[in-house]
Amino acid sequence: MKRHLWVLIGVTALLVAAGGCATRPAATPAPLPVPLPAQPAFAPAVAEEKATYSRSGADAAAAANVATTERMVVRTASLDLIVPDAEKALDDIQAMARELGGYVVSVEAYQYQEGRQATVTLRIPAENLDAALDRLRAMATTVRRESISGQDVTDQYVDLQSRLRHLEAKEKQLLEFLDRAEDTEAVLAVYEHLSATQAEIEQVKGRMQYLENQAALATITVSLTPDVMAQPLETGGWNLPGTVRSAVEALLNVLEFFVKALIYIVIVVLPALILIALPIVGIFLLVRWLVRRRRQ
Repeated sequence: MKRHLWVLIGVTALLVAAGGCATRPAATPAPLPVPLPAQPAFAPAVAEEKATYSRSGADAAAAANVATTERMVVRTASLDLIVPDAEKALDDIQAMARELGGYVVSVEAYQYQEGRQATVTLRIPAENLDAALDRLRAMATTVRRESISGQDVTDQYVDLQSRLRHLEAKEKQLLEFLDRAEDTEAVLAVYEHLSATQAEIEQVKGRMQYLENQAALATITVSLTPDVMAQPLETGGWNLPGTVRSAVEALLNVLEFFVKALIYIVIVVLPALILIALPIVGIFLLVRWLVRRRRQ
């Protein structure tokens, strides 16, 4: 009668834990206090399973998966464009993003007296990146800067796949232990490990989904400057940016002269002076010593 009472309490606690596992954060699995009856102890089984996963064979399989898996590359591009009308170009870029199956992430616009400057970030399907870049270049009168880069995340994705298979195998084993468990404390301990494993599975799946999304959509950042604001400031034939550039170049030339002179003084002049001064000082000291000795 007392044993049945303990079993009833354990089942009730298991149901309560199952109802709250969706909201409770994943906890670090606690060691099993009691081995499962009529079967191998749970903790050694998990340790053996983890050791099997970390063998060199698993590493070789992961390397083979990297070689055979289609490459996943996260592509990004950045352009600095001079356009006739920044506001119209901004509208055209938003329409282009929708047309190519993408969307605008953010828009930052700054209104000045001369015109409006804007920066827009959009995401485009990776296969349409080249077409989007061609259309963006066609909108501009001048492309001041352009950069395209890609980050290969295939290794990360394959590692996550291997980890997911490992966690799913561990989950399956824990479910088998849970079905065969008879001791209440062992049931609760197994359920603790099972909840933590399922939380890890969700985290790995979320990371894999994030990488898939990043590789599927390319990110483009475009800076738009109207022609009026891009023109150099000139008054009476005086080009202000050119004057500033000339002054900076003159300053750099002066600094270069002083640095070179200092280097020559330290490396050439000082050693030469020391070499010349040593014999003179030696002769002076010798004469002074001889004079003192004669006086004595």
